[in-house]
Amino acid sequence: MSVRTNIREINTIRDQLSKKNAEYFDEVIVHIRSSRVQENSGEEWLLARGQELLSAQKQGKSASKLFGEDPVAFASEALLHLPQRKVSGRARLSVLVPWTALSWTFLLLGLTALIVPEAEETNTGMLLVVVIGAFALIEVLMRLTRRDPEEGIPAPPKFNLRGIGTVLIALVILGTASLMLLRITPVITIPYWVSLILAGVGFVGQVLLFRRR
Repeated sequence: MSVRTNIREINTIRDQLSKKNAEYFDEVIVHIRSSRVQENSGEEWLLARGQELLSAQKQGKSASKLFGEDPVAFASEALLHLPQRKVSGRARLSVLVPWTALSWTFLLLGLTALIVPEAEETNTGMLLVVVIGAFALIEVLMRLTRRDPEEGIPAPPKFNLRGIGTVLIALVILGTASLMLLRITPVITIPYWVSLILAGVGFVGQVLLFRRR
């Protein structure tokens, strides 16, 4: 079956589960779909577990009794045996995210320096904060989204509060560390035309990265 068909079958099963079993299964679904598991394999595994749970429910058995008390631990164990997506896409994203952030940063610095010459003085720590902040933003957005059980598309956050809390704590730590970093990193002068050239090179590079398959 196709991924879309599997998702719809899973949704049909969820509608037949008791409230407690559905909540358990929802956590499993979110954990699997927010991982790097191959989509088709992940949905097939979820469908099989849903069928197994529905059958067990008819016999009076709960999800926690069938799969264990912790749904996240159960899903994490399954991920160890499911095929993962290739790293190439993730690696390209790791280059694209800071590249894009720095391109826009240099563009803003260059344009600002045209009006305010003092803006040519740039704290090197700020550039580092931009890169780290870009990674943090992407991570937060990924954790704050889940797939709609019917269509498999991003939907408003609902689950995985543990992961979201972890990211928020990390952001607080990052913000504190950034303020300390800006106090000790050197200030350098980047002429406005250099900033604009760097921005131009960055935008051209983004186009090339987006076109790669």
